[in-house]
Amino acid sequence: MGALDKYIKGCGVEAVDHVLMLALGDLKSRALRYLLTAVAIGVGVALLVALTAVSDATRAYVEQTLYKVYPADIMMYSDSINIPQRLVDLLQRNPAVSGAEGIIITTGVVNGQVVSIVGIPLRDVDYFAIDLKEGRLPSSGGEAVVEESLAARPGDTITIKVYSGALGGERTVTVKVVGVMRSFLRGFIGAFRLNLVVVPLDWLQEELGAGPFVNAVLITLRDKGYVTPFYKTLKETFRDAQVYTQEALLNTVSQVFNALNFVFTVISAAALATAAVTTFAVMSITARERLREFGLLKAVGISSSDIVVSVAVEVALLSVAAGIAGAALGFYGATLVKQILIGMGVNFDVPIEFKLRYIALALSASLAVALAGAASPLYRVAKLRPIEILQLWR
Repeated sequence: MGALDKYIKGCGVEAVDHVLMLALGDLKSRALRYLLTAVAIGVGVALLVALTAVSDATRAYVEQTLYKVYPADIMMYSDSINIPQRLVDLLQRNPAVSGAEGIIITTGVVNGQVVSIVGIPLRDVDYFAIDLKEGRLPSSGGEAVVEESLAARPGDTITIKVYSGALGGERTVTVKVVGVMRSFLRGFIGAFRLNLVVVPLDWLQEELGAGPFVNAVLITLRDKGYVTPFYKTLKETFRDAQVYTQEALLNTVSQVFNALNFVFTVISAAALATAAVTTFAVMSITARERLREFGLLKAVGISSSDIVVSVAVEVALLSVAAGIAGAALGFYGATLVKQILIGMGVNFDVPIEFKLRYIALALSASLAVALAGAASPLYRVAKLRPIEILQLWR
């Protein structure tokens, strides 16, 4: 049954019913063509949702990890081990400070691998949120927790060549592994691997001959309103040290992901543009094939707006179906790719969670693409007069 017959039979029905009947009738008669259009739109939407889901999951994972390993509001860092422990003691007694921890961060080499050595005070070891995979935390000098990337096990002994910077020369230290921690930012690969070795602070100071000095201080304040004045005071007082705020670090992370999202948007836009061109081609062909039908409808008194709306409804129904399918395909596709990467040995263990906004994103994108592609054919249909349409079919 053609769309015109459906309309004639429904003459006594409301205008909305006429529009829907016209749209559904045409969708059925051109099912294969519309299916291919829906596939083109769905693929573009799926790519958009997949890239957005991966970006959101990665950003959340990085921020959560940074909050754990960098719980302080302010960090003061020096390339040399020259920050006196008494400064840390003074900060701890400041009424505006809820916590101040002095640590040493330096580098070394183990079997050709560059490692990051971190000396932390054992009395507050829980402050640093070490994510143990096996074994235990160090309890005395010479014991260490190492990152799993070093492939060491509890009970192993490793020798580290330490570059002690301003203290001069190269020193060699030997540690006994008592625990293995999960990799820092384990959702990333290669370049983000730190190969951490965590040891007691006092032991590391003694081994390096650093005395009562550290090169990093983590400061937590009782009120976030103190962050800016404290930051400015530290910057002005300790000009040889670098001072960072947690907010600035997180802003840097946001900037990186904003740039990444821009790249993802460009990639998705290319796929969606292809879908828009496909929609334009299909709707142009469809409008051409139905010119006589449109002419007869106008001749019996059906307004151009009703005809245009009926075609727009076809496009909307098509785009909604493509959008929903694309949202599901994009989310599960991202999850599948993650599992494939993990199976290939790539560290990308980032939790990907479904969010309702992905459906809204998919539907808005599919509607925009479909209507953009159909706009020109719809305009042509609206402007044609019945006599012009019939003349085209002589």
